[in-house]
Amino acid sequence: MNADALRDARAALQRGEVAKAESIARLLTAQAPSADAYEVLAATLRRQDRLEEALAASDAAVKLDSSNVVAQHGRAQTLSRLGRYAEAVSVFDALIARGVAAAALWLNRGVALLGLMKTAEAEAGFADGVRRWPQHGGLQNALASVRWMSGAGEAFARDFEAEVARHPEAIALRLGCADLLRRADLRERAEAMLREGLTREPDNVALQGALGVVLDESDRTGEALPFLLRAVSGAPSNVAARGNLIAALLRKSRSDEALAQLVPLRKAQPFNGEWIAYEGMALRQKGDPRYHDLFDYELMVQPFDLEAPSGYRDMAAFNEALRDTLKRLHVLETHPLDQSLRGGSQTTRSLLTIDDPVIRQYLAALEEPIRAYIDTMKKPNHPWSGRKGSGFKLAGCWSVKLKANGYHINHLHPEGWISSAYYVSLPEVTRSGEGQEGWIKFGEPRWPTPGCTVEKVVQPQDGRLVLFPSYMWHGTIPFSSGERITAPFDVVPA
Repeated sequence: MNADALRDARAALQRGEVAKAESIARLLTAQAPSADAYEVLAATLRRQDRLEEALAASDAAVKLDSSNVVAQHGRAQTLSRLGRYAEAVSVFDALIARGVAAAALWLNRGVALLGLMKTAEAEAGFADGVRRWPQHGGLQNALASVRWMSGAGEAFARDFEAEVARHPEAIALRLGCADLLRRADLRERAEAMLREGLTREPDNVALQGALGVVLDESDRTGEALPFLLRAVSGAPSNVAARGNLIAALLRKSRSDEALAQLVPLRKAQPFNGEWIAYEGMALRQKGDPRYHDLFDYELMVQPFDLEAPSGYRDMAAFNEALRDTLKRLHVLETHPLDQSLRGGSQTTRSLLTIDDPVIRQYLAALEEPIRAYIDTMKKPNHPWSGRKGSGFKLAGCWSVKLKANGYHINHLHPEGWISSAYYVSLPEVTRSGEGQEGWIKFGEPRWPTPGCTVEKVVQPQDGRLVLFPSYMWHGTIPFSSGERITAPFDVVPA
């Protein structure tokens, strides 16, 4: 009976039925406690980002059976996500010393090493994992990504591309490699890889959809649409494929079709920022006044100038200390492939996990302006203010360092509620306001779309925090000289 219940809990978790999985696991831990039951509970809690609870469940599992490899590995994963990277690596290394050999172990150990800013060790670990499990997409992705961020340039995915060539029938591997090449703006190589895959499996909807995205991003939207349409018709429940189609329809000013495609997405995920943004773009193209209700830039984009924390004579002194702290955390050469920045670097770990007094003071200084911002949310039944409840929490916090000619491409944060930009230090050209270099802009989507241009710009200042809805398109106007350091974050309801 217990074995059947464990299988049911794991199956529910795999289907995304997290509440059901947690309920079964809690019943098991109460009635027939075992390491396996506690580890399933820990896995459900990790999926919900309830990491302290997940760690307690993992501790209980290990206490019941210290030889349980799955429980030990799950505990190390949780430690890593909590920012306790050194402890996590210690557990991973102990498992390897016991003779445990698994791709996930090599992958998660490398992620923890990146958190410790041991980039070379992480890369070596990923490379060793790729030698052992060359068809593991996660390891290939990790190795290529860390090489890219370390400045390897166009050769960053050489092992990944070589493995696709050795195993041309491995469609999942081909899709993963092509996506990395696309993100690195190597679209011709991505297109060739996907087209070769379609010669082998011409009806594969995943390949069709991926090729449609590459063509759309290459300003060949007319060519892209047939592939994107086939991807949706072949997999109607695939929300990502439908989202890609909607973006292309908007680029061709087919706003009514885009709105029709959005109906099931907005119903299923009413607070998904991507779907809200697309709806706003369609309404804007149609001249529908509801657009201005969804995107009230004057109300929803708000700057706050922070007060200096205790112990600092002014914000300039505090920002100097914060800048010095953050610069030590920037150990990579270039941007992550899944992020919006160009011409700079991002910290390898969340600032929320760093036990540093200056960073703690910065995080504490955010409480008051966030509360003040939430207090202005008075639109009923609205995706901006409709999530307002009893509290909030930071879902992520990181630092970005941009060099001369750096910028953020236009983007949004689909899973966030409130997003931000906090300016720690700025180049002189941004402070002067000349040409609006380095200013933050709102309303312009990632790819040129008829009728959708910049609606608002805000001039950064040292010590200024700008808060806005996570579903708003935002980006940075490039700046020609100097260096800019920011510490943005996302807020979600508690």
